[in-house]
Amino acid sequence: MAKGIAGGFPMGAFWVAKPYCDLFRPGNHGTTFGGTPLACSAALAVLEVFEKEDLLGNVQKVSVDLHAGLKDLCAKYPSLLDGVRGKGFHVALVAKDNAALVAALRANGLLAAPGGNGAVRLLPPLNVTRDEINEALGIIGRTLSSLQSA
Repeated sequence: MAKGIAGGFPMGAFWVAKPYCDLFRPGNHGTTFGGTPLACSAALAVLEVFEKEDLLGNVQKVSVDLHAGLKDLCAKYPSLLDGVRGKGFHVALVAKDNAALVAALRANGLLAAPGGNGAVRLLPPLNVTRDEINEALGIIGRTLSSLQSA
């Protein structure tokens, strides 16, 4: 959980399932970015924004549209796409040529990142709107159409 927990300020954290929580005792696990007062303050501010803006609720609602739209695109462009991976906003299209798709998406105004095993990682912010998701799906659809025609 280290990347976003303190809004970009260096801090690390991990979650342990109940059956294993007694394995670590204070001092067993060292950390570079452990809970300094400043890091904890930053993390608290991030958690307050999560609650105030209901970011988890937004992800739960809007990701349904995102996943449905991506699955529709996979069905429409099977020569270019192999499927969708992930959950919530941790999502990727699986492309036959992910480097070409990432480059074409960027050229058309949508940032995406290549990942392993053909992944085209989509990285929407947690406060993205349905309209913005629809705009992104439109860009992906137009991009796939142009790649298929090429």
